[in-house]
Amino acid sequence: MLDDSARTPLRLVVVARTSASTHYATGRDDVPVLCMATTDAVRLPGSVLVPSVPGGPLRVADGRLADAARTWYVARWWPPPRPRGLVPPPAPPLMPGVDTLGDLVPMELVGRGPGLTPSGDDVVAGALVAAHATGHPCLPTWQEQTRAALRARTTTPVSRGLLHHALDGHAVPELAAFLAAVCAGETEPALARLLAVGHSSGAALAAGALHALGTHAAVRRAAA
Repeated sequence: MLDDSARTPLRLVVVARTSASTHYATGRDDVPVLCMATTDAVRLPGSVLVPSVPGGPLRVADGRLADAARTWYVARWWPPPRPRGLVPPPAPPLMPGVDTLGDLVPMELVGRGPGLTPSGDDVVAGALVAAHATGHPCLPTWQEQTRAALRARTTTPVSRGLLHHALDGHAVPELAAFLAAVCAGETEPALARLLAVGHSSGAALAAGALHALGTHAAVRRAAA
């Protein structure tokens, strides 16, 4: 994640808040959005896990997370999951609550939908992470198309940060666990945990991941 230059105070700008997290634009290319998250929040790549602050939102002052009584200093960064070396199942199952995609077209998906992370972005992120995890032959094309879509289309800062990390295969823990479970032939309780992420993000991440698994060359060969 951030290298030793993170010891230098960051110029942070609030771009979103929830009851359990605050998201900051950093101005850096490696981690464009930094999330200060409590244990109740979804732990996005580029997050710092912090204690809950009773009675007030999380905030950063001079590169330090603080409330009126305490100041916390970042001691270490958590490594976000980056699943790799997974083998897609012969036929990814249909799952209740998860849509089936036709084609994955990032230019048509990025920025589509409401929320901190629009559902179209979540679909693309799920597909990118699954493609990384399984060595999908379409990964370079999807990466190029996603970068082009991010240049051409408007989406939220938080979603841009999510896609930035998904391009390199980094995922929220719930998506990583779901991919491992599906590739092992087991979906519960990993599916339920993923579907609980956000209002619609979990289902969209799952849809993108299953699209990547179902269009993998190995799956097509098995079905032939």
